[in-house]
Amino acid sequence: MLTAMSVNAQAQSDDAPAAELNTVTVTGYRGTFMDSVKYQRDVLETPRIVTVLTSDLLEDQNVTELRDALRNVSGISLQAGEGNPPGGDQLKIRGFNARDDINVNGSRDLGNYFRDPFYVDQIEVIKGPNSAFSGRGSAGGTINFVTKQPLMEDRNRLETSVGSDELFRVTGDFNRRIDDNSALRLNVMSHTQDNPGRDVVDQERQGVYAAYVWGLESDTQVEVDFLHTRQNNTPDQGIPIDREGFSGDTSQLGSNGRTSGGQRASDGYYTGALPPGIDYSDYFGHVDDYQDIDVNQLGLAVEHRFSDSLSLRNQLRVSRVENDSLTSSPRLIVPEAAFGSGDFSQVQVRGDLKPRDQTDTSFFNQTDLTVNFDTGSLKHDLVLGAEVGYVDIENRRRPDVRGPATNLYNPTRRTRPEVPYDGTRHRLESEQLGLYALDTIAFSPQWDLHAGVRWDHVESTAMDYGWEDPIGPISRTDSEWSGNLGLVFKPTDNGTLYASVGTSFDVTGTFDRGLVQLAGGGSALTGNREDIVDLDAFNTDPEQTVAYELGTKWNVADNLLVSAALFRTDKTNARTPAVGGGDLLNVLDGEQRVEGFEIGAMGSLTPEWKLYTSYTFMDSEVLSSNNPWEVGSRLGGTPEHTFNLWSDYAVTSQWSIGGGMEYVADQVNNVASEPGARRRQVEIDSYTLLHASTAYRFNEELQLRINGFNLADKEYISQLAEGGAQGIPGPGRHVIATLRYDF
Repeated sequence: MLTAMSVNAQAQSDDAPAAELNTVTVTGYRGTFMDSVKYQRDVLETPRIVTVLTSDLLEDQNVTELRDALRNVSGISLQAGEGNPPGGDQLKIRGFNARDDINVNGSRDLGNYFRDPFYVDQIEVIKGPNSAFSGRGSAGGTINFVTKQPLMEDRNRLETSVGSDELFRVTGDFNRRIDDNSALRLNVMSHTQDNPGRDVVDQERQGVYAAYVWGLESDTQVEVDFLHTRQNNTPDQGIPIDREGFSGDTSQLGSNGRTSGGQRASDGYYTGALPPGIDYSDYFGHVDDYQDIDVNQLGLAVEHRFSDSLSLRNQLRVSRVENDSLTSSPRLIVPEAAFGSGDFSQVQVRGDLKPRDQTDTSFFNQTDLTVNFDTGSLKHDLVLGAEVGYVDIENRRRPDVRGPATNLYNPTRRTRPEVPYDGTRHRLESEQLGLYALDTIAFSPQWDLHAGVRWDHVESTAMDYGWEDPIGPISRTDSEWSGNLGLVFKPTDNGTLYASVGTSFDVTGTFDRGLVQLAGGGSALTGNREDIVDLDAFNTDPEQTVAYELGTKWNVADNLLVSAALFRTDKTNARTPAVGGGDLLNVLDGEQRVEGFEIGAMGSLTPEWKLYTSYTFMDSEVLSSNNPWEVGSRLGGTPEHTFNLWSDYAVTSQWSIGGGMEYVADQVNNVASEPGARRRQVEIDSYTLLHASTAYRFNEELQLRINGFNLADKEYISQLAEGGAQGIPGPGRHVIATLRYDF
C-alpha cells in the first residue's frame, strides 16, 4: 500500500530514499510512525497505547505466524472457539474479541485463516475502541499488517530454515528496480511442520506476494499488489477438559455424586484439568480430519500529492478466503455409575465432527483527503475520508455428526463418518458505508487535540437456500456514530502526557461458529434447524463500547520509548448466553467491563542492546447478564496478568545473543452457569515460557540464526474453548536454525 508517499520500515533501515510525508521509521525494535495517514502524529504523540512490532524484532525471533508475533504484546490472548469454530487466527485484545479486527495496510482483512507474515514489514497493534478509524468492531483494539513495499534498488534475500518436529521452511524476498520511478517486489514462502509437542497435528502452507509500484519519488504513485496463500493442515481441536469432576479426589464426593473436580473455594472456578493419565501430546481427532484454506487478495492504491499541504489517496482491496474443513471436537462421556463407584476406567471420548465449507468474499474501498492548514494560531492536520464495503459470507452446509466413541484410556484411531453435502447453504451479506473526519490540532508546541468522528451505515441480510421451508431473507439496517477524542501535553520534546476517550460498535448479525448469530432467537441459520428466528430479537441495537485511557510516553536515551497507561473499557448490549438455551443461543442483554493498566518499553538501551517488553493487568467482570450465574464472573480469555520480555545483545559486530520470556496468568472460559449444571466456568493454569536465540554473521551476505522456543518444555493449555469442553495445548520445546543469504 502507498501511505502518503511513504516507504517501508526496511527501506529506512537500509538507507532507501526518504519518504515525503508520513514515514514508517524503524531503529532496532522501535517503530516511530504508524503506516496509515489517519494517524498524523508519531507513536510518542498518539494518545493511546500503540505497539509496533518491527521487522528487526520479527527477524530476531524467527516469527512464522501471527500468533508468534503477538506473544510480544501483553493484553492479548488466543482463543479456541467451540461448537464449529471457523479456525484461523482467533484472539482477544484487552478482553474483547478481535478476530475480525485485523487489517492489511489499513483495509479490513476478513476471513478465517492462519496468517504467515512472510510478506510483512511491521505489525501494528492499536489498543482501545477504534471505530472512528476502522468502522464496526474493534472494541479492544485493531491489528494492522504493513506489507513489504517495492524499493528503488536491486536486492534479494533467501532464507532456509530447518528445525525440530520436521520443520522445513524456505522464503524469498526479491526486489527489482524497473526504471527511474517504478519497482517490483516479490515474496515467496513454503512451510511444513509437525506441531511441537502434539501427535498427528501438522501444518503445510505456501504463499506468494507481489507488489508493483509506479511513480516512486514523484507526486503521483500507483501500486498494485496480490497475495495468494494455500494451507493444508491437520486441525487441532485439542484435549477434552474434565468439567465433570472425575479427576478430583473421589473421597470428596459432593451432594450431587460428583467430586470436587478441583473446584477452587476462593474463586468458585473449576480447574481445567486434563483427565488423569492423559498426555498433552494425545490427539483425539479422526485419522482423516483436514483443513484446506485458499486466500486470494488484490490491492490497488493511487495517491497524488497536489502540494506539501494537500494529498489524495484511494485504496481498494478485494479478498476471497475459502475454508474447507472437517474437524473433530473431543467430548468426554462419563457413565453416571462411575461417580458413585469411583471407577472411571470406562470413561469414553467422542469426536464430534464439525464440517465447514465457507467462502468469505469482501470488497473495501477507502478514499482519504489529507489537508494541512492553519486557522489563526491553530495548526490542523485534517483527514476527510469515505469507505465503501461489501461482505459476502457463504457456508455450504453439511450436518454436524457425532463421531464414534472410544475408551479414553485404550483408544482406537477412528475414521470419521462420511458427511455428504446436503444441498443447503447459509449466506450473510453486508453493505457498508463509512464517512469520517479526523483532525489533529496543535494549539501550541506543547498541546495537541486529536478529534475524530465517523458515521457508519450497515445493511445486513441473512438467508438460507435448499431447505423445504427456508429462513429469510432477514434484513436489518444500522446507522451509528463513533468518536475519538484525545488531549496530549508535551512538557518536553521527549515526553508526553495524554488522556483519551473512544467508542466503538458492532452489529448483531455476524458469522460465529459457522452460523449467523442473531439476538434472542438464537441462530438464524443453524444447520440443524433447531431454532426459529425471532424477527423482533434480530432487530436489536448493536453492541456499544466506550473506553477511557490516561497515559504517558517518554523517549529515553534517544531510542527507547517507555510508556504507561491506565484504561477502562465498558461494553453494553453485550452478547450473553440465554438461560435454559442450547450452546448456540445468545441474547444481547449484558454489560461487561475490563479495566487495568499497562507499561512497556521498546527500542534500544545502547547501540548494541535492543529491548522489547510490556506488562498488562486486566480486571474483568460481567456487570449484567440475562444469565444471573454469569454476573460477577471474569470474562473468558482475559488473564489478569500478561508479561513479555525480549532482549538481544550484539556481543561483537558478527555475533549476537538474545532471549526472553512470556507469562500468562490463569484464564477462564466464556460461559458461566448454575453450579452443578453441565456448563461450568473452567479455569486453566498460568504458564511461563522461556525463549532464546543466537546469530552469527559470517560476512555481509551470509548469516546463521538459531532460535529455541519453550526451552523448559512447559506443558500448558494456550487456548480454551468458550464452553470449557476442550483446550488446545501450546507448542512444546522446539528449535529452528535459519541460514540467510543476501545478494
